[in-house]
Amino acid sequence: MFLPRLFWVWLLLAGTRGQKDGDMRLANGDSANEGRVEIFYQGQWGTVCDNLWDLTDASVVCRALGFENATQALGGAAFGQGTGPIMLDEVVCTGSESSLAECRSLGWLRSNCRHKQDASVICTNETSSAHTLDLSGELSWALGQLFDSQQGCDLFIQVRGQEEEEQQAVCAHTLILAANPEAQALQQEPGSNITMKVDSECMPQVQDFLRYLYSRRIEVTLTSVKCMHKLASAYEAHQLQDFCGRLFATLLPQDPSFWTPLDLYAYALATKDAVLEELCVQYLAWNFEALTQAEAWPSVSVALLRALLARSELAVSSELALLQAVDAWSREAGSSPEEVAGLLEAVRFPMLLPAELFELRFNLSVYGRHEALFRRKMLQALQFHTVPLRLLARDQGFNLTDDAYMPRLYTSATWSASVSASSSWGRRGTYPTRGYSYQSYSVVQRSPRIYGTPYYPSVSFQTPPHPSFLFRAKLLPWSLAYLPSVQRCWDYGFSCSAEELPVLGLTKAGSSDPTIGYENKALTICGGRFIVDVTDFQGAKAALPSVTSNNSSRRVSPYPCPSGSFSSFKAVVRPFYLTNTTGLH
Repeated sequence: MFLPRLFWVWLLLAGTRGQKDGDMRLANGDSANEGRVEIFYQGQWGTVCDNLWDLTDASVVCRALGFENATQALGGAAFGQGTGPIMLDEVVCTGSESSLAECRSLGWLRSNCRHKQDASVICTNETSSAHTLDLSGELSWALGQLFDSQQGCDLFIQVRGQEEEEQQAVCAHTLILAANPEAQALQQEPGSNITMKVDSECMPQVQDFLRYLYSRRIEVTLTSVKCMHKLASAYEAHQLQDFCGRLFATLLPQDPSFWTPLDLYAYALATKDAVLEELCVQYLAWNFEALTQAEAWPSVSVALLRALLARSELAVSSELALLQAVDAWSREAGSSPEEVAGLLEAVRFPMLLPAELFELRFNLSVYGRHEALFRRKMLQALQFHTVPLRLLARDQGFNLTDDAYMPRLYTSATWSASVSASSSWGRRGTYPTRGYSYQSYSVVQRSPRIYGTPYYPSVSFQTPPHPSFLFRAKLLPWSLAYLPSVQRCWDYGFSCSAEELPVLGLTKAGSSDPTIGYENKALTICGGRFIVDVTDFQGAKAALPSVTSNNSSRRVSPYPCPSGSFSSFKAVVRPFYLTNTTGLH
């Protein structure tokens, strides 16, 4: 049995032996000169998104693979959809690069694409005696100048605002707009006259939007992004719409009142922008507890609250705190009993301790009106807390894979601990610098210091092995460390490469229960309050995001930190039952 396993491991390693980051290949073509573009990074092959994909980019691939040039740059997964990660998006090459890795892009593993947008090429070895003078780089500037001149037009655009006196007259050129897919919806009206109806607040941005349809280049500021997104949505300029959608992420952490995220969420629904909608919901879920304490909390819509409660990646101190927040919302928002009942169904009652379940009838205003629902949910929770796994697994009506039995991102000391990225200097020696306890689960932060050498704090803490009350008498020791260097990794028994640093290291001591698994998460915190990134612990390590996109080898946090640096990182322990454990059935 050992030899076959060793053989398969050898095959897996042989498949990537000799490859280096930036190597490329063509896949799924009928001949060697065509196929889906795949690029190698960090030990695996992935695809390239077709956003901004053109013949210059395709030629870089072909020449790197030994061909003379590219004849076609194809998108839309022309040679079939790939598998694995999408490595690069919005690639823009000059033509002189030796790999797509050297071209401008969003950076490694930063993409909103799906594999249906995988880029492909067709290469050729045919050469020509002609020598090319390429001045196409000046074309964008020249077309912009043509628009600015407002001369030689055959198309007239009447821009009307909400008020009668708000009008603009713009002349345009049919041929130029017809050549840009971003401008097709603008020309749906027959004839030489087009009317654009625009919100009053967006009238100043119309000229820049129309100029973009000529030059295919635009500068968008945080004050103009919403209007640009409105115009792009209304006239189906999809690339500009997606670009603006990503810029909205910059606005969300800048508003501690949460009115901006709520406004953008409503706007996303109105414009049917699924990307922006997800951006808002994810941010609000990660910062749910701060949202419940904000003045805007009663203004959260039922639909949004339902979407938030459906998520496991929702950060809150405990499920009890979540339930109390829903109770307060129901009082202040004036919601109907049916709406409240729907929200209560999404509360994960098994994540509440038995004592907390018992006290609900005394502490919640919604209990009396929904007593039958509470009794049903409490019975479900008490079964989870008192019946051993081997018996629960035999109950056909008890689905342990249901979300109700999965922890959220519980940020209390019971299930989490934090470290900062700030270093300290001092003498050799390890000693506790901070300690506290919560429901008998203790946390001690330690700072090992060596004279003249910076060291970063580490944390020793304990959690229950599992949310079930059956494990109440046991504690599982954990150690959390911020690891900014290869040496720091070695000091704590980790193997790290320079490219992946910094990382969080999370290890547990003692024997593990074979019926319990862990999906632990690392939270990146900005300004001591807002969560701007959530990532998985892969084994015992979690790769931390970069604040900016300057380092292309690291993932950037989806929400920029206004302060320019992350204040701390939190590890959240998330245990769950392994229902496929041998011997349960």
